[in-house]
Amino acid sequence: KVKSMSTSITTNLEDTVAVKAREIAAIEHRSLSNVASIALAVFVGFPKELRDHLLEIRAKGDASKWCELSREFLAVTARMRFEAAFQDVVAESKFPVIPDDMSDIDLLELGTKISLGKM
Repeated sequence: KVKSMSTSITTNLEDTVAVKAREIAAIEHRSLSNVASIALAVFVGFPKELRDHLLEIRAKGDASKWCELSREFLAVTARMRFEAAFQDVVAESKFPVIPDDMSDIDLLELGTKISLGKM
């Protein structure tokens, strides 16, 4: 990945957005500039229709919709991370061959060992 040049910009934020950005910066041990840069990088990566819809939801001030949307985003990204990790494990062939005659107890013990990373 090639590192691109950076550009400095100045913007005005609503007080509530500025407070939230400062809170995030403090909690995540980031600079305010870094939080703003990350937020913009994510936002500009979305298609226009999605950006417009997000701004519409925010403008309506419907906290429950925003909370629901946040949960949906988390679920989708968690599923994507799981699928990527699963593909990595499959590619490394870390799954043992399970004989057809393996007992249920042995299968459960094997599953426990795999889940604890002891295989």
